[in-house]
Formats: sequence, C-alpha cells, structure tokens
Amino acid sequence: MESFERPFGDESGPVQAPMHPAWIRIMPCSIELFRTVPSVNPFPASWWADAFPEDDIWNEPVWCDPGDVDDWIAEASEHHLGASPEVIEKEAREEYDRATAERSERIDTFTTHCRRAGLPVPHTVRDLLEFLLALGLYRSEMREGKLFVAPQLYINPFDVLAFDKLEAIEEAADQRGDLEELTAIAIRRVGGVEYEFDDEGHFVLPGGAKSATVTVNLAALAEDAGVPAPVIRGMLMELAEDGDVAGSVDLGEVGIADDFALTASDDLLGGYPNDELLPPEHA
Repeated sequence: MESFERPFGDESGPVQAPMHPAWIRIMPCSIELFRTVPSVNPFPASWWADAFPEDDIWNEPVWCDPGDVDDWIAEASEHHLGASPEVIEKEAREEYDRATAERSERIDTFTTHCRRAGLPVPHTVRDLLEFLLALGLYRSEMREGKLFVAPQLYINPFDVLAFDKLEAIEEAADQRGDLEELTAIAIRRVGGVEYEFDDEGHFVLPGGAKSATVTVNLAALAEDAGVPAPVIRGMLMELAEDGDVAGSVDLGEVGIADDFALTASDDLLGGYPNDELLPPEHA
C-alpha cells in the first residue's frame, strides 16, 4: 500500500480522525493509515487488517521507501518535455538527494523522541500502533477479549514529547508554519482560486495577477484546514499584518459563519501548491 494512498472514498463511511498538523512532520509516513478510521469512537484494532485483506498490513514498514534514483530520473523525464536529458538528470538527482536527506533527518529526530519517551522505535505498522497507544495518541479498551482503540491524534506534540529549549523554539515556529500552509491551502480551495503552472513549474494566477480576491468564511476555512475557527482567525490576522491577505471586514470581529471578501497574494497562494500538508521529503 502506498503510504499516502486513501483507502476509501468519502462516500464509503470511514473518516479522517482529527490530527494535530505537527504529527505529519514528526511521525513516520504510515501515520496516515491511523488517521483513517471507521469512527472516532472505539472500534476493533483489527479493522485496518480487515480493510486491506490482500496486504500484510501489520508488517508494512513505517517509513516510505524513496526507491532508486533512476526511477526519479525516468519520472522527471516524463514531466519535463523539452529540457535536455542532462538538465533533467541533474535536477532529479538533486531532488532525490534532498528528499532522502530529509527522510534520514526525520528518522533520526523521531528515533530521538522515542528514546526520550522510553519507548521502542517502531519499525512496522503494528509497532507504530503500539507506540501510539503508549504515547496516548490512541486509547484502548478490551471488549469480550478483543482490543478496541480510538484516536486521540489531536494532542499537541508539546504535551507528550520532550523538547530541549532550542527544539521547542524550532517546533513552535514549525507549528506556526503548518498553520500558515493549511490556511493558504484553505483559502485557495474554499475560494475556488483559479491558477496554473508556467513552463518552469511556477504558480501563476490568471493574467499574471499578483493577488486573488475570493469570498470565504471562517467556518468553511476551518473545516477545510482541519483546525478550529479561532485558530484560522488568528492566522488570518497574522497574515494581514504581514501584508499577505486583506479582508473586507475586521478579521478579529467577523462572525465565524459570516461571508466576507478576502484578498490573498500570489506569493502566499503559490507558496503552498499542495492540497494537504505533506512530510518534508514528499513536499
């Protein structure tokens, strides 16, 4: 199973459990599996194996395999028509080196957190579930001899992991960056911003505009971003101070369900072209 593949469509029942955005950066790639649940209430821990009967799901590795650099070069060749083979190979190798370095750094950081918590380092999906239970990001109970679990992934890493002073400062900054990215993505998606990528892969608004004005409300932005509306309000107020957005209303006073016009810069919108937060090596 691909680590970021959604096992079900929205219409088939399972839901995405609320998860603090920081876990996408901190946890192994397979945390996405445990974000997909039949319910936020307790359910059989065997559910994932039942959902993927053809996969040996519990023995899957927790980290994505980046594959071979030749595969990256071949894929880049398919998407960069017109560029010379030498340029394509050079850029593909640089991107491969970046992604594998990011992956190695994340593994090292995660391993450090495991050891500080006095918990074994997870290597398989089964190990990761046990880790989540031990850390309190999942809770469990026994029912008629069967293990039932329920997600608590909304917990902030600061509440369950140990950070030194410098790490805490960096994590706080990273969490602020996560919220900015989620807010920018939500503005683009909820507002239906039209855009394209030029021949060099750069984000471009229609006519080369430097900003886009859309109609949104805090409730819709919060739902899309998966964070509380007051958090979105605070992020918009910060972005307004930085000149990245401007509202037709007082962002600090507008009602959560009230529509308003919001103008966002192309730098903000184009800085986050993905539709969701991704681990650093996948971004």
